[in-house]
Formats: sequence, C-alpha cells, structure tokens
Amino acid sequence: MQFRMMRTLLKIVLITAILAGILDSCSGAPHYDNRLVAADTLLNDNANSEKALEQLSSINPSELSSQSDRAFYGLLATQARYKCYIKASSDSDINRALDYYQHHGNEKDKLIRSYIYHGAVMEELGKPDTAMLSYKRAELEALEKRDIFNVGYARLRMGVLYNEHHAYDGRDIEKFEQALDCFKATNNIDYQIVCLQKLGANYRQTNPDKAQKAISEAISLAQEKKDTGKIINAVSELAQLYFRLENNKSNKTAYQQLQQIKALDPKGYYRSSNRILSYRFANIYSAMRMPDSAMYYLQFVENQKLSQKDSIQYLEALSNIAKAKGDSITYLKLINECNNLTFSILSDPDILDIMYAENAIDQEYAQKEEAKQRKIFAIVASVILALLALALLFYRRSHRYDKLVLELKDQSQSQMNDLTGLQGNISEMKINDERLKGFIASNMGMMREMIEACYHEPNNRIAENMKRIVKFQDSNRDNWVKLYDYIDLEHNNIMTRTRQQYPQLNDRDLLLLALTSMGFTYIQTAIIMGYSNATSVSVIKQRLAKKMGLDCSLNEYIEQYAQHQNEP
Repeated sequence: MQFRMMRTLLKIVLITAILAGILDSCSGAPHYDNRLVAADTLLNDNANSEKALEQLSSINPSELSSQSDRAFYGLLATQARYKCYIKASSDSDINRALDYYQHHGNEKDKLIRSYIYHGAVMEELGKPDTAMLSYKRAELEALEKRDIFNVGYARLRMGVLYNEHHAYDGRDIEKFEQALDCFKATNNIDYQIVCLQKLGANYRQTNPDKAQKAISEAISLAQEKKDTGKIINAVSELAQLYFRLENNKSNKTAYQQLQQIKALDPKGYYRSSNRILSYRFANIYSAMRMPDSAMYYLQFVENQKLSQKDSIQYLEALSNIAKAKGDSITYLKLINECNNLTFSILSDPDILDIMYAENAIDQEYAQKEEAKQRKIFAIVASVILALLALALLFYRRSHRYDKLVLELKDQSQSQMNDLTGLQGNISEMKINDERLKGFIASNMGMMREMIEACYHEPNNRIAENMKRIVKFQDSNRDNWVKLYDYIDLEHNNIMTRTRQQYPQLNDRDLLLLALTSMGFTYIQTAIIMGYSNATSVSVIKQRLAKKMGLDCSLNEYIEQYAQHQNEP
C-alpha cells in the first residue's frame, strides 16, 4: 500500500515537470513589428542612431496593435533620442516600456535596457537619486542574467553619476574600476577607453603615476582602434595631467602633447568643436607664457551657454591668461570667482540622496537573498524530515535500526541548527553606514581647497588667521593627532604601525606621513607644516624615507599598505 502511494506521487511529480516545460516553451519572446526590429538593429551601431530615430519617427505608436510593440517602441524611442543627444522632456515612453518588461520575465535583456535608459531620463529630468535606483536595478538584473557588458555599462553610468555630483568617498573611482574589469572581460575596447580616461582624470589629484598609466593605456587602445577622436581626447587628458603637476618641465611636456594633437587634427576640427580641448589649450599656452595663443583657443567657447563645471574651467583659463599677461589684479579676481563657484558645486545637496538610493537597493537585494536562503532552508528541512520518515518506515521494527534513526535525528537537528545559524548570518549582512566616514573625507577635501584659497589671498585677515591655524605647532598638535585614527582606518593602520616600527620618528615626521597619505599636494603640505617653499617638501619626504631606512619612496610605502588592506 505504501509503495503504491509512493509510485502515485512520483507520477504526479513527473507530469507536473512535463507541464512546466511545455508552459515554459510556450512563453517565449513575442513577435515584434518588423519596423521596430529594424530600428533596434540600427541602434546597435552608434553611427546609425539618427537613421533609427528617423525610422521610429515615421511610426505612430497608437497604430501599433499589441502592448508588447508599444512597450518596445517606448524603449527604442528613448534610446534613439538619448544617442542623438536630444534631452528628455518626459518619461512616459520609457515608463511604458519599464512597466511592461517588469511583468514579463522572459524579456530580461529589454528589462535591463529599460532600467538603464530610465536612469538616463531621470538624470536629464533632474532626479539623480531615482536614476541611481534604476542603474542599480539594471546592474542586479544583468548580474543575474550574467550579462557582463550591461553589468559594466550600469556601473559606468553609476560612476559618472557619482562623479558629476562630487562623491567624496571614492565611489566613482570604484565604479569605474569595476566597469573596466567588465569591459575587459567582454573585450569592449571603446568602453575600456572611456573608463581609463575617467580613471586617469580621477587619479590625477592623488596619484599622478597611476593616472599616467591609465591614460597611456587609453591612448594605446585608441591607437589600436585607429579612432582619431578618442586618441585626441586621451592625449589631452595626458596633457592636463602634466599641466596640473605645475612645474616648468611638466608644462613643456604638456605643450608637446598639444603639438601631437595639432598633428592629429591639422584642420582644427576637434579643437574648435570641443570645449574641453579649448580650455586645456588655453591653460597650457598660458603656462608657456603665450597668452595670445591661449586667448585664440578660448574664443571658441565665448558667448556659449555654459554649465557650472564649464564655467569653472572657463574662469580658470581666463585667470591663467591674466597671470601670463602679468595682470595680477584680474588674476586674483578671477581666482576668487572660480573658488566661490567651486565651493558651491562641491556642496552638492543630491549626493547623500544618491548614496542612500544605492544603499536602499543593496539592502533590498540582501533581503531577497535572505528570502531565497529561507526557501533553501525549508527545502532542506523537508528533505531531512522525508529521510527521517523513510528511515522510520523501513527500520522501525529493528532495535539496531532504531539507533540509526536516532543518530539521523541528531544529525538532521545539527544540520537544521547550522542552517538556522546561516539564516541568522545572512540577516546580519546589512550595508554599513558610511555617512561619518564620508563626511570626514568631504571636510578634509574642503579644508584642502580653503587652505589653497587662503594661501593665494594676500592682506586678508581671515586668510592670515587660517594660515596660523593650519601650521603644525605644539599648541595644536593634539588636533592633528586625532586625525591619525581616521588615516589608520583608510590605510590599514599605517600610522599606528609606523609609530611602533619606527620609534625614531618625531611629530613632524608623522604629520608629513599623514598628509601624504591623505593626498595633500606639496603646496598644501607646505602651508600646513609652515614651510615657505613648497618644492622643499619633496626633499623632506626623501629625507624621511631615508630616516626610516626605506628602499622605496614614501608614496610607494603608503601604497603598499593600501594594497594589503585585508592582511592582519
């Protein structure tokens, strides 16, 4: 009787599996309108984006017969407008697509695209936190589908969003590095170049060597693709890196990069149509004491409507031209305007909302994973109970087998306890609150800007007071020492370990190590430590490395600690 019941159950399970397979095979992707399929094919090549938009414009969406066609049209129309640089005025098309694909699990690729372009539209409509939610969901859907390219593209979009809103905890760099790994895995050279250029621009402030390596790799890939536009953009990033080093040798090297760009662009097409190139040519010619040539390139952006970021670069270029002309009054006035605008942008009110949006999705994902683990727990528990039932069924008449049943019970209870512990661990996997750490990093960045602004502002009582405050003296030693704990968190206890390993170091040695770890420039370091000449900082750093008996530079010593962050 019992065996007959088991055979009946097996038959039911088999029939259910067959029916599930039949239903799954019947739920394939719908047949789309041929015009939409053709437009989608055109959009795969950026060069054909305008043709795709023209074809879509000839279609009246109200005439499309099915809901799937109308959803696909909404996705394609949004994508085509975005690729043709037409700013979104409404989110109705992409919302129609997103709503449809969220409810049709067999269209994962289109759901991922819908999330990505919904994020792009939200950015253009001034809702960056909502954009982050969509990019993050696109990343998670792509991870589940193992779509590595779209994982990388979603992370690239998140990195750009963080970068544009001045993330203060390095999240933008982290996203660009993750995106680069994805594009390397899919051998997508175009987006590798994009990521490398953005990484080079971000590394520029803290690690010039790393920046040069990233930009040089971007140049090599662009040359491999024989893409003149990408080569010029990457070379201009390298020129900007040398210009920011602020010495005569680096300025000459930056000037040599400009000559390379001129050779690549003999008719001046890129130089006259690219605002960033205009700013960089103007800055570098000013540094070479060629103000007339600098003004020639800056004229290409005159009378244009500029964003806040563009305005900062424009004011900086004008101030460098005034400096090259020896007009100190105009120079100081422009520097002051540039600093004021920079401070207003750095205090971006949206950045915390964007961070919280990503954290919210991470938490939502963790809860889903926890729910999956609960299901696994329930299944394993059911299997264990079934095994116990079978054991009781076949061995209950034998005392010898009764003992085996008891052992199985004990083992199953141990396994269930282990699963309960696993469930508890999963429930504790919450996202750490990074606000305190972020605010400290933000304040340190703001302090560096204020120090440099005060350094260039003469005969100003506030500036003089600031200079006196930041100089390292015995009276304010404790204030600087309090920051060592923060630096230890960021750099694997570098301050504590260094003090233990090198007891011969004094307070000024430790402060120099701390400022270098936080990425302070030579000028900022000189101001804080009270040196009159910023170039002497390099010599003092070499002396400190020698005092510690290092066989590498101080910067390399710090970077070695960062690379071994997880070691005990």
